[in-house]
Amino acid sequence: MAKRIGITGNIGAGKTTVCREFERLGVPVYYADVRAKALMTDDPDLRQAIIQRFGVQSYSAGGLNRAYLSERVFGDADELRALNALVHPAVARDASRWYADQDASYTLHEAAILFEIAAATLYDATIVVACPEPIRMQRVTARDGITPAQFNERAAQQWTDARKEAAGTYLIHNDGKQLLLPQILTLDRLLRT
Repeated sequence: MAKRIGITGNIGAGKTTVCREFERLGVPVYYADVRAKALMTDDPDLRQAIIQRFGVQSYSAGGLNRAYLSERVFGDADELRALNALVHPAVARDASRWYADQDASYTLHEAAILFEIAAATLYDATIVVACPEPIRMQRVTARDGITPAQFNERAAQQWTDARKEAAGTYLIHNDGKQLLLPQILTLDRLLRT
């Protein structure tokens, strides 16, 4: 059975960039956040549960009404917990099916809130992609077109950088000062043994 490695980092740290490099090395990556968004649209049971809890406004003709749900849950810890309680079990089932199809020495499971939902124990090791908050804020506000206040609201739902970095087994620095690829190659060699 392949080793299961969790990979996480705070919003804007560059998890996707790092994961794409691992994929180029042939490492299968399960993108929990991407799959969660897809399941919220495609899984009829999850969709119904979201409508029941958050109202019909949760969906529009175009699918999931992300703006509405973001407004409802970011800044309200109880609402966010309620949404996570619906979404996380669906993602866990989906990930289990995905793992069954993998044939590699190790896999990566990307999730922004791996530690926050106490899921780290499900993995053989964890990787934290680290980047200072000012750089992360600049990346996310440019990428997502949100304000610094909206960034702060979302970032507040995650552990601090220091806490997350201390909890990880391995650390990849994505601050522009250290090259990513050498860090990834070193870690890939280690994880393949």
